[in-house]
Amino acid sequence: MVRSRNTDDTQLKKVSVAVVVGTWGVKGHVKVKRFGSSSEIFNPGSIVSHNKGDLIVQNARSTRSQNNDILIVKFESIDSIEKAEALKGLDLKILQSALKDLPEWNYYHYELIGLKVFSVEGEDIGILKKIIETGANDVYVVISDVGDEVLYPAIKEVILEVNIDSQFLIVEPQNII
Repeated sequence: MVRSRNTDDTQLKKVSVAVVVGTWGVKGHVKVKRFGSSSEIFNPGSIVSHNKGDLIVQNARSTRSQNNDILIVKFESIDSIEKAEALKGLDLKILQSALKDLPEWNYYHYELIGLKVFSVEGEDIGILKKIIETGANDVYVVISDVGDEVLYPAIKEVILEVNIDSQFLIVEPQNII
């Protein structure tokens, strides 16, 4: 699931779209783990921000990663392994208003992380803390108030309601033995 309806395009809020996880080669390329499957974010000429400034994408290509979430990216101002190494660990962001609206029942990760999760009976299950991309469907990692981890497949039979405005999910508990 990966949807959004940008309700206020005038917002200057930036959202995380990827993180630099390492270097690749000696000419300034970096390995970037992207959140979600949107590849337009890393088109040549695109601008991504981090806490120290902006970077302009020169080129990007996919790798054969397990979840197809790792890109090799070359930024215009990064031309050595030393400069690339300095980017390691940086959270890459874009303006929320630059994100495209997605189809019904599709959400950006930043919209879902932090939502309260309730059962259909109204039981407070916890907070959605992480999304695992598996290829077939995402898996939502929910942490309860006592620290238990509960996994829910992101399918309509399990995720019954997503309410971004009110910040909650309603799920059908799974009886997995």
